[in-house]
Amino acid sequence: MIQTYFRQAWRLLRQNKLFSAIYIAGTALTIATTTIFAVIYYVKIEPIYPESNRHRTAYLSRAQMDNRDGKWASVGSVGLDLLYKLRDVEGVEKLSVIKEHRWRNDYVGLPGKDNDVRAYVKGVDPQFFEIYDFDFKDGRPFSAAEFESGVHAAVITDDLAMRLFGTDRDITGRELQLNYDTYRVAGVVRGGSSLTSWSFATLYMPYTSVSGYDRQSTPNMGQFKGIILTDDLDLVQRGVAEMTRRFNSSQDEFDLELWQQPTSHTAMALCPDPTSSSGIGGVIFSRGLILLILLLVPALNLSGMISGRMETRGAELGVRRSFGATRRHLLGQVVWENMVLTLIGGVLGLLLTWLLLWLTSGSLLTLVDDRFDAPAADPTLTPDMLFAPAVFGIMLVLTIVLNLLSAIVPAWITSRRRIVKSLKEK
Repeated sequence: MIQTYFRQAWRLLRQNKLFSAIYIAGTALTIATTTIFAVIYYVKIEPIYPESNRHRTAYLSRAQMDNRDGKWASVGSVGLDLLYKLRDVEGVEKLSVIKEHRWRNDYVGLPGKDNDVRAYVKGVDPQFFEIYDFDFKDGRPFSAAEFESGVHAAVITDDLAMRLFGTDRDITGRELQLNYDTYRVAGVVRGGSSLTSWSFATLYMPYTSVSGYDRQSTPNMGQFKGIILTDDLDLVQRGVAEMTRRFNSSQDEFDLELWQQPTSHTAMALCPDPTSSSGIGGVIFSRGLILLILLLVPALNLSGMISGRMETRGAELGVRRSFGATRRHLLGQVVWENMVLTLIGGVLGLLLTWLLLWLTSGSLLTLVDDRFDAPAADPTLTPDMLFAPAVFGIMLVLTIVLNLLSAIVPAWITSRRRIVKSLKEK
């Protein structure tokens, strides 16, 4: 029976080329738009190299200090003294403190050569390479002893190594110049994408190698952010809230505000600004509404097309019913016809998705990217971003379900007409 349905569907596809082409194109565009939308949030939320521990990662990125006299308030990144206190909070498995350089023009070159290239620099500590699973192609991360002594060591990406040295192998110990300061290469890692903003850089150095790194003008404020690895975020948040309460009750001049931080990776990806009042619920609602519109509008258009087509096939269905075909068989035929068209459109939609992402070099993934402080680097695609079977499978299933519903309703209405009325239709 199913083989018969497929043969009939293929025959009708060839007989009604215009309808079939429009149906397939509509399905393909629906698959492409919804899949790109889904991939955007897949890249934001799911584990992507080197951020393979995203579901266990939390962040403390913003702080606010209010003068109790109401004369001033300071909002910004966090100071080292506050972040170091997180080490004693129960539930914190690992803590990494990072210093961003995203608003500086950092250039890297070789001593004695005029070949400076732009670099995206991040000041980190040894725990940074324990939280993020970097693939070292050469060398190793700088050690805790090197970090404490503030040595000028650097871990660079393979892309930067190729641009500087022409190779990404056997360059450990060689020197480079970062903004006219000499650094020794400690290791080379496989680079990630700027879309993984918390781990992304092309050069990682100990932030202790910069003089005055711990200078701060306001208590608990600075230029740093904390990355926490934990299996119990609620416990950590309660500990940080208690730490904040104790600080505020211990003095009469300032009030420290950390909102609901540390923030989970999912919450940070959806609502990057912890000071925002909209919250993660509002973001999920608005993005879900957009996805629903992207799915429903094409389905309604296809339903109208199928309804018009069923009007022209009324006599055909009437003849089949007069020879004993049941409504169930007629509905089955229509469903399988649209299933064939939907599957063809679905495959073309997936191919169109990959083509668009490849042609735009991943810039489509920043369409709804409202991250609070994304790096200024061009987005790059990695294989685990392009090939996400779960995302493509879910979007294809959703589209098939909606397309089938758009076909079943008009087919059911047409099949319920009286045989005599259907036979009289031209």
